Amino acid sequence: MNFLLRGDYQRVVLYILTSVSVLLALKYLLPYFLPLLVALLIVVPLQRFCQRRQKSGQKGFMAGGILFGIILIAALIIVGIGTFLISKARMVVQNADFWTNSIAQFITDVSAEIENFFQLQHGIVEQWLFDRASELRDCVSRSGDGLLTGSLRYLSVAGRAGTFLVVSFICVVLFAREIEGWQQGLLNLAAIEPAIDHILSIILRIGKKLGGMIKTYLKTQTIILLCISLTATIGLYLSGSKEGWFYGLFAGFMDFLPFIGTGIVLIPLGVMSFLRGNIGSGVIVLLTYFACVLIREFLEPRLLGNGLKFSPVAILISVYAGIIYYGIGGFILGPVTLLILVELGREIFMPKRTQDGKQ
Repeated sequence: MNFLLRGDYQRVVLYILTSVSVLLALKYLLPYFLPLLVALLIVVPLQRFCQRRQKSGQKGFMAGGILFGIILIAALIIVGIGTFLISKARMVVQNADFWTNSIAQFITDVSAEIENFFQLQHGIVEQWLFDRASELRDCVSRSGDGLLTGSLRYLSVAGRAGTFLVVSFICVVLFAREIEGWQQGLLNLAAIEPAIDHILSIILRIGKKLGGMIKTYLKTQTIILLCISLTATIGLYLSGSKEGWFYGLFAGFMDFLPFIGTGIVLIPLGVMSFLRGNIGSGVIVLLTYFACVLIREFLEPRLLGNGLKFSPVAILISVYAGIIYYGIGGFILGPVTLLILVELGREIFMPKRTQDGKQ
């Protein structure tokens, strides 16, 4: 049993316990302190800005104004996109007969080709497809109660989002006024207790690297958004779309959001081109979609990996594991968790430097 008393095994146990504590805290405690985290992300950079310009008395108003401006810009973008999409949906409804006839004709042509190729009885494939479509329509019509329940659930989510924004706004304003007092209190504790000073140094080091990670992530996503928006716009203009600039920007914005991607914009446009009989335009739109997918798959691991000093494979695995563990938020929390665990490992396992710089 002497091997259990060795320092190496004690470090392993300490690292495992600390890692488990971090994972549990990020999953179960972080949601309750998310408004405070938003306040930190806004106020800390703002404090440096104010210190350079000696405007410490205006930090609360400036922080609240920044958060309000971000919310206002996001709201204007959402309203603008929603208005445009509603107008397009109205046009689709007005041409419902055309789309219905086009889809029916498309099904008839495809069914005829399948029947001729496999030497099947004429009309059997078409009848089977229409029967399946009829069953799907009946299922949708019977799900009215489910739609009502879903609407109530969406209203609940919207209420939580509104509450989160209000609480975040208040936290930003209050925290901006009290951050200097908090910093002084922590410095006083660090001066009294060396252990607290050591813990604070670890937290600050991780915080700086998290700040660098956030900058790298936003820079990466901005570059990818611009590349995909430009590619989608060019492809849509080549396909003959009169509003290719809007759909291209919209495709880039949707690709910025996790688990949505450009397919939600480009695939319907390609299908509509096929239904109109514009085979060449439809092919160009679908090729544009595949090009946008390749751009993200090629750029994201390399830009994130180089900026975060991690292997692209490690980034992909952390995102995948984060999604499984945290849900959708794991798209961001996965790499954050990877950084925290790596820094903890360095703190626990790597040899400490002495004052004279020797290992």
